[in-house]
Amino acid sequence: MKRIVLLLIVFGASLTAAFSQIADDLTPAPEHSKVRTLANKLVNYLEERELSGVDTSYVGAPKYKWAVFANTYLSQLDFDLRSNGDANKVDYVEGIGKVTVDMRSKVETQVSLGLYFMGYGLSYSQDLNKGYKKNLSFTMYSSPVGGEFRYHTTDRIHGKLAAKELGFNFDIMEGEAKMSNFIINAYYVFNPKKFSYASAMSYSKIQKKSAGSFLGGLTFNQTKITAYDPILRGMIGGINKIHLRQFSFGVGYAYNWVPVKGLTVHLSGIPMILITTKSATKNTGGDWDENQKETQKKLFGGKTHVSYTHMGRASVSYAFSDRFLAGYSAYYNFFRVGKHSEYYASTEDWNMRFFVAFRF
Repeated sequence: MKRIVLLLIVFGASLTAAFSQIADDLTPAPEHSKVRTLANKLVNYLEERELSGVDTSYVGAPKYKWAVFANTYLSQLDFDLRSNGDANKVDYVEGIGKVTVDMRSKVETQVSLGLYFMGYGLSYSQDLNKGYKKNLSFTMYSSPVGGEFRYHTTDRIHGKLAAKELGFNFDIMEGEAKMSNFIINAYYVFNPKKFSYASAMSYSKIQKKSAGSFLGGLTFNQTKITAYDPILRGMIGGINKIHLRQFSFGVGYAYNWVPVKGLTVHLSGIPMILITTKSATKNTGGDWDENQKETQKKLFGGKTHVSYTHMGRASVSYAFSDRFLAGYSAYYNFFRVGKHSEYYASTEDWNMRFFVAFRF
């Protein structure tokens, strides 16, 4: 909470100072100078705090603190569900038994603008082909602790539903369902003295020499599936919404390779263990009833099964000067819950970004 408050203060003060500079050129006034002085003090404090205890021969700060990014994204969401229950027993999707659902979005192409200030950033994407309706991210790449928030949703998903008892497959077409994903990733850098996560993710620091670090990670993920088509809802027992929430933690490793000045190559991965999960379904009528509650408990598990999840990152960036840089970055998140012998649900969420940036 203190970081967020500090972020808002710095953003507000810095923006005020920028506008004050313009006003000062037109109508000089003593109070404008005071605002700029306060903003500069806050910026200097934040920079000193970020570089405190850092080996400056390995990690440094760019000359210009603000950066605007123009991005092109490729993104996809993938959701799989397996119910291996026996239709003659109680652990089944009502009247159907074994069910397999495979859904994925088309590979979406998006453009976005992002604004970053010393590791803190906000980005919003718009799909070029009317796929993802929303793709919002907020990042706080600080040292040694930081994190990111991502939310995106799309109704351009397709796939298949196979139910053994029905004897045929049902094709899920675009517009018949919607999928959204909400992710919060937090990390801890064990070697903040020589390794900078921000230099590879938000480019608000400069990795001068190659270095690596173990990473601790904590992730919250929520996947939401909404079925619009009445036939599709009927084939999965009257369910029209599925929520899957997961908390995971793990330890991984990250490395920044700097072969030449200005070029940084990053690779990191954090294998994680699911520590808790909560799932829910909602019936077609929109109201809960006791049978539906029992169905969702048995289908999605009354207990948490230990599962493996994974978070991976990669990036390549090159600074042409103090102001201009360009590069590529990607992330891959995989979440899984359940056991193949009973039920199984997984979400894959990946994104590739190509960008150019201007520091000011």
